[in-house]
Amino acid sequence: MRYAQVFKKSYFLIALIALIVTGTYQIIKFSPLEQSIIKKVRVNNLANLYITEASAGATTNFSYRYYVFDASKSDADFQESVKGDNKKPFLITDDKNASVEVKENCIYLKIRGRIYSYISPASYRNKTGIFSVPICMESSP
Repeated sequence: MRYAQVFKKSYFLIALIALIVTGTYQIIKFSPLEQSIIKKVRVNNLANLYITEASAGATTNFSYRYYVFDASKSDADFQESVKGDNKKPFLITDDKNASVEVKENCIYLKIRGRIYSYISPASYRNKTGIFSVPICMESSP
């Protein structure tokens, strides 16, 4: 009984692989991006424009992200929707002082800085379907 095998190698190998897969998934899922709402603008009775300030850590510059979101939902619902990268912004820029104006259900933007990402028209999901808001943008360096 002195040389009896306590653990079988196959059980140990399966447990080790499961541990590695779980650890890798947790590392990939982790995102240091933090966003806070800096401005909320009512577009119409169905949609709001949210502008967030995003920071990925002490060594990166702030970026400003623009989202269109369902007006019937709360700010907490919006914060929850952008946590896991489920909702993509229609605009990402480094311009903190971008001019935003809403006229006749259209969003007018004046950007003086870099634009990292832009998608037009901005779309959002409502209870009844997917809707879009037209964007008119003026940009200069």
